[in-house]
Amino acid sequence: MDPNVVLLIALSVVAAVLAIALIVVGAKLAKMKKMHTSEEAEDVYVKKGVRYSKDTTVTKDGETHVSHDKGDFVLVKGVTYLPERGEGLMPGTYTALASAETVSSFKLRLGGYVREYKHGDTVVLAEGDPVCAVSCNVILR
Repeated sequence: MDPNVVLLIALSVVAAVLAIALIVVGAKLAKMKKMHTSEEAEDVYVKKGVRYSKDTTVTKDGETHVSHDKGDFVLVKGVTYLPERGEGLMPGTYTALASAETVSSFKLRLGGYVREYKHGDTVVLAEGDPVCAVSCNVILR
């Protein structure tokens, strides 16, 4: 076999391996970029799979303000959720809001303990720690 043909075959194999490696790296980068950006809400960003709020205020013009925006998570009364990276409810810091106007305080079960929270309190959810709304539906912003 001619040495030029052997060299051409070897270069073709190396080029094919590099092309496959480039495709794999590109796919991983695209997945990481998707995981670290939040398309759900403008005032939320995701860093290393953990959700962070840019704005933690729950008042508007001096009045308590509640609305369900894109990117908010509703804890349904009696349903247990597990915060996981990349899932619907991610670990991170949230502002807990009562879903009803007449309710100013509510109870949440975090990590097995029930505690009373007031409208607008900050709640920190750790990955894998179960969270459950005990007294009413709660909005996590």
